[in-house]
Amino acid sequence: MTDLMLRDIDPILAERIRRVSVARGWTQHETILRLIEQGLFASEHEVRGGLENPEVDALSDAIAALKLLPAGKGF
Repeated sequence: MTDLMLRDIDPILAERIRRVSVARGWTQHETILRLIEQGLFASEHEVRGGLENPEVDALSDAIAALKLLPAGKGF
């Protein structure tokens, strides 16, 4: 399993995580894993918006390519 390190966490966010941990009776590690998983499900649902996997992959590739383009001079 991969280890991840979180740095520079806002104190308010850390406190919110701590409160969820206490309320659920989970360890801090378990709480963070569950929150990341739930957040990913929500984000993936928003991103997909009814699209199928090949469409999502094509859209992700297009967005990544656009990010590589140099900044324009504006309009």
